[in-house]
Amino acid sequence: MNYVMYGVIAVIVLLVLIFYKMWIGAALAIIGFVGYGLIYDFEKAAIMVASEAYSQIGNYSFATVILFTYMGCIIAGTGLGDDLFKTADRWMGKLKGGVAIASTVSCGIFGAVCGSSTACALTMSKIAYPEMHKMKYDDRLSAATVAAGGTIGFLIPPSIGFIMYGLITENSISKLFLSGVMPGILQVVLYIIVIMILVRVNPKWAPDNSQRVITFKDKVKSLKTTWPILILILVIVFGLYGGVFTATEAGAIGAVAALVLAAATRKLNPKILKEVTMDTAKTTGQVVLLLVGAYIFSRFLTVTRLPERMTELAMGISSPVLLITAICALYILLGMFLDIYAITILTIPILYPISVAAGWDAIWFGVILVKLMQIGMVSPPYGTNLFVTSSATGVPLKQLYKGSVPFLVADLVHLVLLIAFPSISLCMV
Repeated sequence: MNYVMYGVIAVIVLLVLIFYKMWIGAALAIIGFVGYGLIYDFEKAAIMVASEAYSQIGNYSFATVILFTYMGCIIAGTGLGDDLFKTADRWMGKLKGGVAIASTVSCGIFGAVCGSSTACALTMSKIAYPEMHKMKYDDRLSAATVAAGGTIGFLIPPSIGFIMYGLITENSISKLFLSGVMPGILQVVLYIIVIMILVRVNPKWAPDNSQRVITFKDKVKSLKTTWPILILILVIVFGLYGGVFTATEAGAIGAVAALVLAAATRKLNPKILKEVTMDTAKTTGQVVLLLVGAYIFSRFLTVTRLPERMTELAMGISSPVLLITAICALYILLGMFLDIYAITILTIPILYPISVAAGWDAIWFGVILVKLMQIGMVSPPYGTNLFVTSSATGVPLKQLYKGSVPFLVADLVHLVLLIAFPSISLCMV
């Protein structure tokens, strides 16, 4: 059998296994091992699996995953995320839809110390949604704001998506982090515009907060508990931008600083420390399995020459605009029905060589893929953040689907801007 056909069959089998809810990392590793064994022999396949697992887990850059995950778990687990929302609410709460806007802004800030879209959505579901529900916000707006806002944490550094892309493609994680700063800020702005339009078109969706009494003294006082986090974010971003430290070193600084901050504010105790450490171990374990499986599967695909063949076919598309449009359409379509992590792990080994052959900037292409992953997280019917938010808030999925549509439109506008103006992503790199 033609080796390319081995690759095609492997991709089909992988999609079937993922559809039937098999662990993605395990499915990747098993198919990669079996396919490599059929082409060569199973003794060589076993050696390949062992060497790939060891070399990738032992990679110095992999510590970035653990350190930034630990930092995010500390911020989320100790309740420091509550303070972020309260501060944002003090500054924006008097606006029409102000609590929803405050939720979006706090998602952006929280994402800058978390890196996980799901964790961000879950945290804000517990903090921001009850406040909006109490103030009689429409459930479609409040729940969709939380679900969509959670995805901001996947674009603003540190981002698990950028770490995965950087490790698989061997690109600079520090540069990828910096490339997500301006797109992340732009996404926050677009979501705020969506909220302002929605509450203007549907006045009953949000209460009139103009009578709320919030003095300037209250606003300044609210910064007391959040300024250390804001300084931490600035130190990490400007440290990376100035080349003072690498992404891994930034993760170490952030994790230690988060521990010190939580202890200083008396929000850390042995029980919470144990919980955040266990959460970090669980999250890291999931990422390890995903990445090791991806490397094994990628090694097998390289042998089949499927990525090379796909690159040749893609280069037959003369228009770069048409090519990137086809890639975006593929991601958006698959994101509606499959886990977005599975899609990314599956497609990066195939799409990255295509982007290189097309002459696209690898960092810019990473931003586009992470943005597409974001869209998949809130795309009905499978969007991960929609399920998480529905479960945490009790809002039916049907209402969340309707509420997410305006934010998806903003996401598509955002995607077009990132494609049309690469400088948005590359201005800080």
